Amino acid sequence: MLLQVTLDTPKIEECAEIVEQIHEYVDIVEVGNPLIIESGITLVGDLRNEFPQIGICADAKIVNSGHYIASRCFDHGASIVTVMGVAADQTIEGAVAAAELMGGSIMADLTGIADIALRARELEELGVRYLCAHTGYEDRQLASNPLSDARPGIARALRSVLGYDNPLRELGLIRSNTVGDALPAIVGRINIDNIDEVVAAGPELVLVGRAIVNAIAPAQAAADLREHLTNSR
Repeated sequence: MLLQVTLDTPKIEECAEIVEQIHEYVDIVEVGNPLIIESGITLVGDLRNEFPQIGICADAKIVNSGHYIASRCFDHGASIVTVMGVAADQTIEGAVAAAELMGGSIMADLTGIADIALRARELEELGVRYLCAHTGYEDRQLASNPLSDARPGIARALRSVLGYDNPLRELGLIRSNTVGDALPAIVGRINIDNIDEVVAAGPELVLVGRAIVNAIAPAQAAADLREHLTNSR
């Protein structure tokens, strides 16, 4: 079970400092989409050069030009590049082709997918390596705990219309509807209070952001989460 830290909110100049503190406890560092928008993909290359031993995920959230954008991210040192699961099959096929050519992997973000089971099977067949159950930022505003099924009626209806769901349940749908070529991942306000519940659901990759990045002691926070993942083996 791998631990990926998502860098979404720190200032660009603080990223290397944060990774320096936590690198021995995490397997992958994600340059989040907000940072890619702000800095371009040069930050991916900067972190790759400074921390060659760590996997680097470029959260490009590709929705078109799959081969080109994925290739550029891999050129800059990414080992994983993200696509949106709602993207056209041709876009995803292009990104997967770039990954195969350049020795990387593609992660599909399942935000907004109405039929998780069906799309998970399709994405696996397209060659996607990681399938990520994701509670997005906007969706988090609907409840304080995205791992809970308790929702006000209006919020629950809105989640249904948008295709959002409980990420642990989504994870179960991924695991039960794929044959193992694609690996399940999960992200969405995961922290030390709910990490055991997440681990019990059996993801291959756990993505954690603010619980590490915004902690008073990021290294200790990462170490504590790592211990829970290690003890799951």
